[in-house]
Amino acid sequence: MICSDKDILAVLSSSLDACAIYDSADLRISYASTNMLKLWNCDHSAIGQYLENCLQQEELTSYIPLLKNVWGNENTQLIDKIKIKLKTEQQSSLRYTHTFEYHPLINEKGEIYGIFNQIRLLPENEDSHPLTQEKNTIERKLLQDLLTQKYTIAGNHYKIPTSNYTLSPKHTEDLNEKLKDALKKIIESEEHYHFALQSAEMGTWNLNCKNYMVNWDERTRELFGFAKGEYVPYNEVLKYIHPEDRNRIDQEVKKSLTYQNKGVYDVQFRTIGAQDLQLRWLHCKGRVYFDQDQQPEWFAGTAIDITTPHQEHEKLEAINQLIAKRDQQFRMIVEAAGIGIFSIDMETKKMELNDRCRELFGFHQHDNIKEADFFAQILPQYRNIIQHVFQEVTRKQSPFDCQCEIKDKKTGKIKWLRSIGGSQLESDTTRHMIYGAIIDNTNDKEEERKKLDFISIASHELKTPLTSLIAYIQLLQAKEGTLSSEKRMQYLHQSNEQATRMRGLIDGFLNVTQLNEGKLVLRKKTFNVCSLLDYIQNIYSLKSVKHFIHYSGAIDSNLEIIADRDKIEQVLINFMDNAIKYSPSNSTITMHVAIHSGYFEVEIKDQGKGINHKDQKQIFNKFYRVNDEADRYASGFGIGLFICKEIIHKHQGEIGVDSQIGQGSTFWFKIPVSV
Repeated sequence: MICSDKDILAVLSSSLDACAIYDSADLRISYASTNMLKLWNCDHSAIGQYLENCLQQEELTSYIPLLKNVWGNENTQLIDKIKIKLKTEQQSSLRYTHTFEYHPLINEKGEIYGIFNQIRLLPENEDSHPLTQEKNTIERKLLQDLLTQKYTIAGNHYKIPTSNYTLSPKHTEDLNEKLKDALKKIIESEEHYHFALQSAEMGTWNLNCKNYMVNWDERTRELFGFAKGEYVPYNEVLKYIHPEDRNRIDQEVKKSLTYQNKGVYDVQFRTIGAQDLQLRWLHCKGRVYFDQDQQPEWFAGTAIDITTPHQEHEKLEAINQLIAKRDQQFRMIVEAAGIGIFSIDMETKKMELNDRCRELFGFHQHDNIKEADFFAQILPQYRNIIQHVFQEVTRKQSPFDCQCEIKDKKTGKIKWLRSIGGSQLESDTTRHMIYGAIIDNTNDKEEERKKLDFISIASHELKTPLTSLIAYIQLLQAKEGTLSSEKRMQYLHQSNEQATRMRGLIDGFLNVTQLNEGKLVLRKKTFNVCSLLDYIQNIYSLKSVKHFIHYSGAIDSNLEIIADRDKIEQVLINFMDNAIKYSPSNSTITMHVAIHSGYFEVEIKDQGKGINHKDQKQIFNKFYRVNDEADRYASGFGIGLFICKEIIHKHQGEIGVDSQIGQGSTFWFKIPVSV
């Protein structure tokens, strides 16, 4: 029984037959299904036109008079199984068994107000399509119930032939009015429905839950890459879903077919066309309709091609991933370089800092930092300067580059920081943001300080021997006629010592310069070790040294090594001079030499006060001097041991110091006997 307009629309919309309704004697087309328009070789512009003017299929024009005659005959007409040739887009010609039906539509006064025309297209081997036959039989029965004049007129009453039940005139009139309204809605809904589907390029499909056969329209068939076949087994359709999506979609279908899940279906997946092998992304939505026993009967829905938006989405995802990758690379570079990053919202005064920036200031990782916290760690003498810099940057939208000293909140250590950045006005607000990078240049400042100290000490060191040298020369000039030969030789000898001392200082400067430029070159040659040791002993035997120098160890007098003799001599003299400089008078200094495991080894031990462990780690660094009040008058500017270290390392050797406070120090090195 037809219960609602929805039922009528469902019958006509899902019908495989071609249907049309004419509302005048000259056959004005009030409604035509898509299949009928295809049969006529027309489009939807035919709606509202006259059949004679629109019909393009010549084989059907002979039936126009039959339809016009209906207006003079109230009985349903039926012409059965007329064979004609029909031309379609897919095939140039094909013979069909063609069932042509037309039924008058009668109002409550018994007058004809329209004709319902139905054309069934069945292949000649109709028996090979039992499913089609079954569906058409059901549709035909429903349409016959709906549109056939099954109420015979008897006086003022309508009688149903198969029943003794009599309807009142009012009831019959209401039914006819409802029928006319329903047909009008069908016509409008059908047009809107097809127009919407075509505009959206959307396809429709339904699954018979009893035999698992899928019925789909031309668009859905196209989306799955099938050239033909309105009915396809579900398992066949499943084969053309992408292998990676197939199991998921099968599970979603089965899930929808359960009553507990309300029959809702909404999925996205890939298909590989059955004929064209083309990859497509589809979005399918649908619903399952259950019987009174909560068993699935029909599963219907729509399909739309989302390949292009999905590809755009994939491109966007790829771009986002690339951005994320570049951002990660940038962060890794920043972290590897030890750069702190910060931003300040000049309105809220809230700050964002990366981990390195928090580490530089001594902030905890999860603390909320405001501008006031930031400035609290800057030493007082720099705060106004930095605040002025930030104000100018905000006002002029200009970059900045400034330095200041800060105090580490955790350790209390003073650090020199350099910050580079700029200001930006947020596009969506009027807020100013300051962005900057911070680097720790404490070491650079320390190096700069050492250089200044070096220049100061070097000037002082050079000035002392130069002053002495000038004084001796002036004495010689002033007392040339009165000086004895012995006194003259003494002044000359002392002048020579000061000149030699100056040459040593200058050589040290040159060595440092060569090391900085990577130009310190060894001039290796074979020489006798004992001759070098004898030369060192002679030097210190001639000097007025207030220490006892002892030589120990034994080596073969004929031992020769391959090395830069002058550079090894420089190391030995530096060790000996330091031992003399930093140990008390009348103490013993011992030079011990040995050959061990292919290495020439030297140890120079003094009886000074020793070097603490912290200074031992840095004593071979450039410009480093032990910060000791007792030794502040000792000459030197912290490059001697640095040069010694570089010389020994270039000989592929090792150098070091062993010392304990109060027990003196032992400086040592060893180099290979041969290369």
